[in-house]
Amino acid sequence: MSASSQEIVGVLTSCEVYNERWGRGILRLEDGDFLVVTGESLVGLTQGNRYRMDGSVVHHPRFGRQFECKVAAIDIPVDSDALVRYLRNNFKGCGAVTARKVVEQYHGNLAALRDQLVSNPYGLDFSRVTRRRISLAASEDLKGLIYRDLATRVGMTGVSDAALRKVADWLAQQLDGQAGPVERAWAIFSSDPYAPVRHVDGYGFMAADQIAVRGIGFPRLHPCRLAALATHALREGCERGGHAFLLEQDLAARIAWFDPEVDAQEAIVTAMERGEPIIAEAGCFYPRALWMSERALARHLAQRALRMAAPIFQGGEEALDASIRQAEAALSEGGTFALDASQRKAVAGMLTSRHLLHTLTASPGCGKTALMEVLLHVAGDRKFLFCAPTGKAAKVLAARVRNHGRTATTIHAMLGAAPEGHLYGVDNPLDAEVVVVDEASMNDLALTRALLDALAPDTHVIFLGDADQLPSVGPGDVLHDLLQLPFDHHRLDKPYRNDGGILDVVRQVRKGKLDGIGRADVRFARRLPPCTAQGIEEVMEDYFAAIARHGMPRVALLTPRRKGDPRVPGWNTTYLNELLRQRLNPDGHRVTGTTLRIGDRIIIRKNIAIDRGEDAAGQRLVDQVVNGDTGFITGVDMDSSGRSVVQLMLSLDDGRHIAFPGKDIDALSLAYAMTVHAAQGSEYEEVIFVCTNGSPQFVHRGMAYTAFSRARRQLRVWGDVPLLKAVVERPAPLRNSALPERTRATTRHLQKLGGVNDEPAGDSV
Repeated sequence: MSASSQEIVGVLTSCEVYNERWGRGILRLEDGDFLVVTGESLVGLTQGNRYRMDGSVVHHPRFGRQFECKVAAIDIPVDSDALVRYLRNNFKGCGAVTARKVVEQYHGNLAALRDQLVSNPYGLDFSRVTRRRISLAASEDLKGLIYRDLATRVGMTGVSDAALRKVADWLAQQLDGQAGPVERAWAIFSSDPYAPVRHVDGYGFMAADQIAVRGIGFPRLHPCRLAALATHALREGCERGGHAFLLEQDLAARIAWFDPEVDAQEAIVTAMERGEPIIAEAGCFYPRALWMSERALARHLAQRALRMAAPIFQGGEEALDASIRQAEAALSEGGTFALDASQRKAVAGMLTSRHLLHTLTASPGCGKTALMEVLLHVAGDRKFLFCAPTGKAAKVLAARVRNHGRTATTIHAMLGAAPEGHLYGVDNPLDAEVVVVDEASMNDLALTRALLDALAPDTHVIFLGDADQLPSVGPGDVLHDLLQLPFDHHRLDKPYRNDGGILDVVRQVRKGKLDGIGRADVRFARRLPPCTAQGIEEVMEDYFAAIARHGMPRVALLTPRRKGDPRVPGWNTTYLNELLRQRLNPDGHRVTGTTLRIGDRIIIRKNIAIDRGEDAAGQRLVDQVVNGDTGFITGVDMDSSGRSVVQLMLSLDDGRHIAFPGKDIDALSLAYAMTVHAAQGSEYEEVIFVCTNGSPQFVHRGMAYTAFSRARRQLRVWGDVPLLKAVVERPAPLRNSALPERTRATTRHLQKLGGVNDEPAGDSV
């Protein structure tokens, strides 16, 4: 218990739980005083019971003195009257006479009854004292009892209440109905607190380590800990750097970073011996899921490299030229639209290539999506599907192809949401002859693998993207890897969207340079003011003026850093979002049980398939939202108690109106300000970029390039010019990927087998 923590004991006289996550109650203390108690640990408590609570007293600016409860444990005095009261309060059908008879059975050993009520109330036998049916009336089931036991034992280690509840759920599933389930659950957990890490989403190594080392006194060099540490270091290293694998020396360094006292080689060997999800291959260590994705994707690519197919356009050269001229005339609409030489070469190449995989890369404004309109004019009788990684990118693409009777969706929506994975895959391919994927630099290894899983063997796929932008948030560098393989590649270099200063500085950054000189549509602040009230106001004036001109969805306030404290000034989105919410949505109605308000600007941080039931034909209806979708909260539906959110009504920037499930409300964050990564794939009329320094692995040329290239009309850059130039000079770090080499090796293997092998590239390959 920390110095600021304290323990209180009392009877819970009232308790209201919100969204099944957080509660507010009143505790009658032993001295007769009453105290408001709050916290996640109140979920599942029963009014009228006596509890022992650990936590701290805080002074809420609105509600005054409160006790923030971190751990709540049932507290039953070893006293006949107290035990009778507890039995009457917590067992349905148990009156005073029956309760007294049960207590008398334990005469001389009341502590045993108390322990039974705390650890295994389901096992209490009433048959000896009554024929009436007695059942537990408490609100907590077995999972709740296991959670309460865990919270009592290790809750003060700092592990979140939500994580402990998930572990309790997992432990309950490990039991086989034998007596003493709470004690047995603890025995399973305490023997290896790292075991649930593999199975419980939201319970990671750091939480397990806090419990094991601080709460249980687990040996730091225990094999369970060493194995889990190696797995965590590998996964964290890959996710942090975007790598598909780590080299042995890098994995050893990550292990040492987490715990210098651990022998890294011993941890790696122990992890392999204990069957951790690690694959070692030629000195490279993969998380198993990434290894499987890379293998499957390499096989897909190898099969496509070996298979030559009928081109998208099957007429002759003269017919193609005539069709392209007709497309130019149709797109001109009285103007002077005409393809330049590189565009004509690219579109003709894609239309006539017998390759099944095509790439079209370009800087902003060079006409990638315009060429897709030409493609549709020429080959519109083919079955096209258009998609992008995010809803906003799909909306931009959809606007370009709408006049041709087509639309665009997110990749996730196109693949279809299903209880396990996707609706479309190896065994159920998409009905498409050509699939166009925009913003391909954002596609990570797993998503690209899922996409190619869903393509029929003869389906053409066209990847559009900018290889100089930030790569995907998830592991992999797929667009870069594809460009190294022998497919149909095209690049456009001449800009058309804007010939002003924005593209001028974007081109500079691409070459690793920046003069820092303002243009008509680009302004450099020369310095980043200190993060004080006055300094922040300087930046906010820019943001508010841009919103007044264009509206919030068409303006972006971007910064590299997300993490921070909402109460401590800092150039990070956590603090800036809370500040901006107070200014832009001060009177928004608070969503009960959350920090969100109606009218808040939000970003979705998770891919979620929202089940909307079935249509009249029995087809499942699903709304798919993806990590990075942005919009506003427009309404809320509460349950009959008024304490739990059933759904939030969201108006997304891509035009959709979504009923977002209350159970996933933790996936929503404020988005008045966003990280550069979150803005990737989007375009804004104006961008205000606050440039701060950071690790070269994170803040580099790709960060500045992506931030600058989000702007269409105006770009305002806040940052010290020497720092800006230093950031631009830093090349984006390389990511570990063996996809090109693995694809080439798989191609050679298939050639030895006699050509294309149509065996599905599934996990068993």
